[in-house]
Amino acid sequence: MKSREEAAEEIRQLERHADEAGSTALALAAEIAQLRDDVDLLQDKKQRLSETVTDISDVITAKDAEFHDLLTRIAEASTRFGFYALIYA
Repeated sequence: MKSREEAAEEIRQLERHADEAGSTALALAAEIAQLRDDVDLLQDKKQRLSETVTDISDVITAKDAEFHDLLTRIAEASTRFGFYALIYA
């Protein structure tokens, strides 16, 4: 059988371990909360960048269509005036 002193020491050690585990758990919980905030910020940034890429793609598509229309008009005008421009060469 354990003496009272041994039992008291064992209880103190268990309390110390419980305090350490509690402190570790609190620190980990704070770190997880910070990581969640960081993930939210990164998701927002990703969404904004995705929207920017979509906007840029839309502008490029529109400008490409304008360019091809201009090339077609130049080719038609060249044909009408008897010029044989090498537009597509």
